This record gives sequence, C-alpha cells and structure tokens, in this order.
Amino acid sequence: MPCDDAMNPAQALALRARAGYELARLQAQDAQWAGSGWTRRRFLGGLGMVGVAALGTQLVTSRAAYATGAGASSTNTVIVVFLRGAADGLRVLVPASSQLGYDYLQTVRGPLLPSGLVSLSGTNGWAVNPLLAPLTSTLWGTGELAFVPAMSSVGISRSHFQAQQFIETGGQAGAPNGWLDRVLTQVGPGTSFRALSIGDTAPMSCAGAEPKITTPGLADFVFPGWTDWIATAEAAVGTLYRGVPAPLGQDVPDALAALDTAAQIRAGGGPQNGAVYPDGAFSDALRDLADTLRAEVGLQVATVDVGGWDTHTDEAGQLDYVLGDAASTLAAFMTDLGPTRRKRVTVLVMTEFGRRVEMNASYGTDHGHGSVAWLLGGGLAGSGVRGSWTPLSDAALDDGDVPGLNDPFDVFGEVVQKRLGVGSLSTIFPGHTYRPLGLATTT
Repeated sequence: MPCDDAMNPAQALALRARAGYELARLQAQDAQWAGSGWTRRRFLGGLGMVGVAALGTQLVTSRAAYATGAGASSTNTVIVVFLRGAADGLRVLVPASSQLGYDYLQTVRGPLLPSGLVSLSGTNGWAVNPLLAPLTSTLWGTGELAFVPAMSSVGISRSHFQAQQFIETGGQAGAPNGWLDRVLTQVGPGTSFRALSIGDTAPMSCAGAEPKITTPGLADFVFPGWTDWIATAEAAVGTLYRGVPAPLGQDVPDALAALDTAAQIRAGGGPQNGAVYPDGAFSDALRDLADTLRAEVGLQVATVDVGGWDTHTDEAGQLDYVLGDAASTLAAFMTDLGPTRRKRVTVLVMTEFGRRVEMNASYGTDHGHGSVAWLLGGGLAGSGVRGSWTPLSDAALDDGDVPGLNDPFDVFGEVVQKRLGVGSLSTIFPGHTYRPLGLATTT
C-alpha cells in the first residue's frame, strides 16, 4: 500500500471499497452472533458472551479489560522524573549550617555554592538553590515537598550506563524487566492509559511485558497518514482486524481505542488555574500529563526523562539553567492540577548518582555517589528532609563523595507501596531489605 500522501483517487476508492466489503461481512457475522446471544460489544465491555455461564469461566482477558477502560485498583498516580546525567545534589539541596557541613563545603567547592539560598523551615539548617523558589513558595508550607539526600546504593558505580541500568532494573542487572513493570504487575489490570511514558522511547524501568503507552507527546499519538484520509483509514483498519485471532485481533482494537481516548484528552486539554509553562520538551510532557490526569482515564504510572545534568564544566551556569527550567515546569504542573487534583499525584524526581564534593579545575564536578531525590505533590508525610545524613568533612566522605546513606529502593518502594497499594516489595526489588523512611502516607 503506498503512503497516504501519494494515494491517488483510484487507490482511495479501492480502499473505501475494501472497507465497505469488510464492514458488510462483519455486520453479517454480527447478525449471526446476535442470533446466538453473542456480541462483540458485550465481549469487549468485559461482560463476556452468553456462553460464559455454560462454559463456567470468564472469557475476559486482561487485554479486554484494557480495551474497555476497566477500573484501576488505585486512583493515585506516581510520576517518575529521571534527571539523566547525574544532577549535583549539593547545588540543589544544600546542607547550609555548620552542623551539617557547610563550612567544609566552602573550602572545597566555594564557587559552586549558590548565593541567596532559600532556607527550609523546620529542617535545622537545610536550604535549597533559589531557583527552586517556585516550588518552595507554594508547596513547602502545604506539606507537598520533600527531599532525600545522600541517596545511593553499593551497587551503583560512577558509570552513567551502569548506574541507570542498576536503578531502573531495581538492582537486578540483566533482568528482563524494570522495576516499574513489576509494580504494574503487582497493581493489576487497569485501563489502556494506566502506564504512560512521554518520550521517544520508554525507560528501562518500564521494560517488560506489562502493557504501556510510549509516545513523544499526545499531539503525536494519532493515527498516521494524510489528514483528509485518517478517519477512513482508521475505520478500514478497525474492520479489517475484527474477528482476527489473537494477538492482532486484540491489539489493534486496543490501539484504536487508545487513539480515541487520546483525542478526547486533547479536546479537553489546556492549562488551568492560571498555570504558565515555560517552553521546552519537559513542559510539553508535563502539560500532557496534567491533561491526562484531569481526563480521569486511569493513569497510575508515568515517566519523563530530562537530560542535560552532566556538569563537568561551568556547573554554576549549566546546572542552574536546567534546574531553573525543571523547577518552573514542575511548579506550573502543580499549579495546573490545583490543590485538589494533585492530592492523588506523587512526583518522584531522581538521578542516577551525585557528583564529587570537591569542585574540579573546570569549575564543574565529576561523577560521584550520593544524590538527592525530590518528592512533590500529594501523599507525602509532610514537607521535610528525610533519611540519614552525616555532616560533611574529609573523614565523612566516601572516596571523595557524599556517602550513600539512603537506599533508592527504600524511597521507590515506599512511594509505590503507600500510593499505589502495592503489597510486598519482594518481587519488585528482589533481595532488598526494605526500610521505609517515613516519606509517604496511604491517604
């Protein structure tokens, strides 16, 4: 079949004729089924067929549940934002008192310490880069912003590839799936939009057999082809694959249903509550997620990647540029959702590892160990800085790095267990002994 742009009138007529033939054939088949009490609509609606009672079993598969928008087991959503490149946590969250190690930092990375720090009340000396002010000014006082410093694991090296793989497979190097895929298995079936990755490819954390949608954005999640013929072509594909044995007989209707849902999300989309997003791909992704959340289509897990955090040179300029954009985008997203809707949304911002404590000769930092996680939105046990911390000094460092005192799998595990209703974490993080940090709540 030639591409739609090159379709001539004769080919278009042939396509219409073929679609008409298939439609007539399937209508006749539907009439036969109806005479016996069998209808596709009832089957795809999760009601099974009349013959179900006689067969003594439910003939509705998990894919049929996805196709029909079956209710999700949790109405909460966890969004994982991965800052690719290893963000320097010490320029994001600063131990800004002598008791926490600020005096030592002044001696080894003085030019990289932000000026105009924003103090975090109730934390005994912690502060954040002033570029995070859009978040602290609106979320700190409402209990919707928390940080975990010194986050790492003994299995994480200073290699971007190895560290990302280790984290995203839940510490299971070589595993066939990622930790978020295993979370979806535990949560159980949901809608076709229960898991959404915004980007060109899904992250390794989502690798696996559980159904997910990966798209550069909702604007791109459309039936491909020439605009004037999309409706005709979509209808033709839908009829051609009706009655076809699995998997195409299931996957094609599911995909077309998801396209219809995406169209409904776009139709009702647009920033609310006075939210103003900055320009950029991260903003586009979170704007799409806000529209999807308001559409109430069963979104439970979402991922977004943000690059540009590998700051070996001129860190003050490079990191602050991406940090300011990230903070403004997240603040717009929270505003867009509004206080009520974001109660059911927990955002986890993470990176693969931290940076060296000491500044290098290029006014940047090299690959290190302990990083910082941010948590935003609903379901938090109040605003604060959680987990363990050792005041920084030469003796306290781990080979020149912030030591990894708080395990990332404890952070991830607590969030999904309390916000998504995941039970045991033993299959999500095999071999890991779970120690919650008091980050999240079940309400």
